[in-house]
Amino acid sequence: MDHIKIGVAHRGAGLSPVFSALESGAFEKAGLKVELVSCPGHPAALEALYRGEVDFVNSVGPEVLLANRMHQGDAVVVASAIGRSAQQVSARPGIGSLQQLKGARWGVINRNDADECSIAMAFKRWGWSLAGDARIVAVGSARPRLEALLDESKVDAVIMHAPEPFQAAKRGWNVVSDLGQLDVAFQNSCAVTRRDTIRHQPEQVIRYVEAFCRGVWHFRTNALFGLHVLRKYTGETDDLVLKQTWVLFARLMGGMMFPSVEGMRNAASVLEQLGVLHDPPSPFDCVYLGAVEALEARGFFADVMGAQ
Repeated sequence: MDHIKIGVAHRGAGLSPVFSALESGAFEKAGLKVELVSCPGHPAALEALYRGEVDFVNSVGPEVLLANRMHQGDAVVVASAIGRSAQQVSARPGIGSLQQLKGARWGVINRNDADECSIAMAFKRWGWSLAGDARIVAVGSARPRLEALLDESKVDAVIMHAPEPFQAAKRGWNVVSDLGQLDVAFQNSCAVTRRDTIRHQPEQVIRYVEAFCRGVWHFRTNALFGLHVLRKYTGETDDLVLKQTWVLFARLMGGMMFPSVEGMRNAASVLEQLGVLHDPPSPFDCVYLGAVEALEARGFFADVMGAQ
């Protein structure tokens, strides 16, 4: 039984593949003994990965690209739970439509983070100008995320990750757009490790991806199990919020769980548009398809999905 450490950036639904793999016994089945290490925020989790303090993290494409560039890191996406646009746009009370948000104040935790990337991606699809149709307001991380983002004195609209849009609705905020409807390739919830780990521990990486994929499958195909995972790890107690979150994620999860090459290319393109990446890397520099390929060749997905 290999002992591995997983950096936990947050307790949101985006980490449900990890939590589901833990709760379903998928890690143990794959011969892995797991220790969860709290690393608040994706940048901190990725830094811990580079320093060798954790072996794997769950992250999103833009954060991987940013952290690799900042730290000359070698983080790569090895499996994907959600490889499409997935967030919602929530607007403060009094704003009920997307058109009311032209020129509005859009809140992000930090400039050039994954949320600002989602704003830029959406604006491009809507035909809006990021420079002329929005004022980006960085609210910082000194307060809890929801408290900071839902500050009506500073912010009119925010990018929300489930269960946040449903929690915000209880405070009177309105979901005015579902970015999932844009159906754009964009690497969201994904398993990440270092390329060095793939070189030196290739079988361990395959077994981690195996557990990750089992976690995704258990979560999306078993509503009661998925709701249990969300209730336990997010701390949310409202049954309606939990059900709305599970339905959204179960709908977004699917496919054979390969890293999204096009999703990473789009993330790099958005970061270039924001002026953060001046020479975007090839998406193949930050994805590794080999682990999912190996599992597919072994008949793993046919077994998990009940075809055998």
